Amino acid sequence: MVHLAETPERLVRRRPGRRWPRWAAVAVALLVAVTLFGAYGWQPAAVDGHRSAYEGGYLDTPQARFHYSKTGSGSPVVLVAGGAQWLYSYRDTIPELAREHTVYAVDLPGQGYTTVKGEFAYDIPAMAQALGSFLDAAGLSTVSLVGHSWGGAWSLYYAEHNPARVDRLVLLDSPGLDKPLASQTALFSVPVVGELAVKLMGRADFEKSLRTAFAHQDRVTAETVDETWHWMSRPDKREAFVSLVRTQDYKATDAGLARLRARTLVIWGQADQWLPAAYAQEYGRRIPGATVKIVPGAGHNVHEDAPEQVNPLLTAFLKA
Repeated sequence: MVHLAETPERLVRRRPGRRWPRWAAVAVALLVAVTLFGAYGWQPAAVDGHRSAYEGGYLDTPQARFHYSKTGSGSPVVLVAGGAQWLYSYRDTIPELAREHTVYAVDLPGQGYTTVKGEFAYDIPAMAQALGSFLDAAGLSTVSLVGHSWGGAWSLYYAEHNPARVDRLVLLDSPGLDKPLASQTALFSVPVVGELAVKLMGRADFEKSLRTAFAHQDRVTAETVDETWHWMSRPDKREAFVSLVRTQDYKATDAGLARLRARTLVIWGQADQWLPAAYAQEYGRRIPGATVKIVPGAGHNVHEDAPEQVNPLLTAFLKA
């Protein structure tokens, strides 16, 4: 029975709270279950039937079975590719450097046809340690390192901590400063969303992302896409990519710049959409004796986008 003295406001407060219909709660639960299964259970099919002409040899270590190529003769130069890339990205670099050097191009864990043995951290120290284990297995005591993008950050960390083993270092559009990360990878850093996004990624999505790393779009051919998408489509490589995105913390590499002893060349594409060319200038100010070269009209994958400009810079620096 309602008392007349009760106000409308009190009557509203006494009404029971609204509840979702049972079907809505079930639908939400199903949506969550499907999303979690897609992120952590379901695995997309990898691309089959592709055989790359760029597949090389292998070196076994307790940590990984490293895929690599070895070309030319002379003082050793080791090339490290960037994220979601492999030694194929140096296809225009290797022949030029091999005229005067023994050129090793290596796929680190998460790249190309290298496979890890057991658990692997994928953070910068772990990637640098993997680089060191490859150098040991190849019998290389002192080398020149050339690293692109993430590969440059791993090479930088290795050079900072192993000064006696690196005489020259080349950074190609490489992170390593304690600065904001590339926005293109931000989606993959979000739990569940990142796992689902990398699994739903198809060849067209990969090509669209790759094109943002080039200013010269004609250089992104069907071969360029297929040579990388073939292995990148594998479930273990997709998972490794997400792990790499979430573990690239550049505070340590930034803090070690002043103690870097290797002669350093920084090459940057002026039209880089991933990391601004201003980063190159900061490297030049903070790395002792560093030389900085900005390549006009080139994007993030500067060595692929403008090899006719980058190769002479590399050969002159490594020969000096």
